[in-house]
Amino acid sequence: MHPRDLSPIELADLLDAAYRQDRGWAEGGVGWMERGELANYLGCHPDVQAEAWAAWQELMAEGSDIEEGDAEYWLDVEFVEPCPQ
Repeated sequence: MHPRDLSPIELADLLDAAYRQDRGWAEGGVGWMERGELANYLGCHPDVQAEAWAAWQELMAEGSDIEEGDAEYWLDVEFVEPCPQ
C-alpha cells in the first residue's frame, strides 16, 4: 500500500518500526522498498510528515522506550528524503 493511502497513525506505526530497525532494536521491520516510498513521500509532503510525527509522539507518550529528541532527529535528518525538484 502506498503511504498516501495510510492514516497518520498507520504512518506513525511504520516510522516506529523503521526507527527500531535502524537502531537495532528489532529485526525485520519495514522493507527497503516501503521505506524508500515512505521517506520520499514524507519529504514531498511536509504537512503529512507533521501529522505522522504528531501521531508518533502520541504513541511514544503511551509508554514507549524511545527518546523523543532522537526520534525527531532521525525522522528529519536520517530518514526523510528531500523532495526532488
